Amino acid sequence: MKNLQLFDLDLIDNIISPEDFNQTSLMSPATDIFTDFKKHKALIIEDETPAGEALKLMVKTHVRMKIVMSKDNDFMGIISTKELNEQTIVTAIAKGSERHEVLVSDLMVLRSDLHAFDFNELENATVNDVVNVLENYGLRHCLVLDREHHHIRGVISSSDIARKLHLPIDIYSKTSFSHVFKVIHG
Repeated sequence: MKNLQLFDLDLIDNIISPEDFNQTSLMSPATDIFTDFKKHKALIIEDETPAGEALKLMVKTHVRMKIVMSKDNDFMGIISTKELNEQTIVTAIAKGSERHEVLVSDLMVLRSDLHAFDFNELENATVNDVVNVLENYGLRHCLVLDREHHHIRGVISSSDIARKLHLPIDIYSKTSFSHVFKVIHG
């Protein structure tokens, strides 16, 4: 048995993260900026969750987007803080709903309205390629498909790109790919 020693933390004031070791640039592989659901569990929410409850949960956990699933585990779409905000909820209430009746399913972006990257193409692309393509869409999130296996493989987030590129973007702002593009390209 080794005799391990414990040390005081009084002179330590920071915590490292993977970004401290992995330098991501515009020429890095696009897979460096993508959250792979083979490595990280997808953040999901049920479509019948009350919108106000979902918003509180997302704000509390600092999550900006979740994948919406039905009770039967069918992929329905996505919900983000862009769609799920107090103003949108109040608008739904003004149309005659009670607050608790406004559900995630009422505000989500339907799967039929979404676009996604193909994982195989992403493997041969750079971060710059991704930012340039998505700049025109003004999105904050984009799903990644594994078309060969017919499933959602992951997600790309503008806030993740900004963080990994060490861009001076306020994490509390509504960061979009368009905003990331403007910071990168002056």
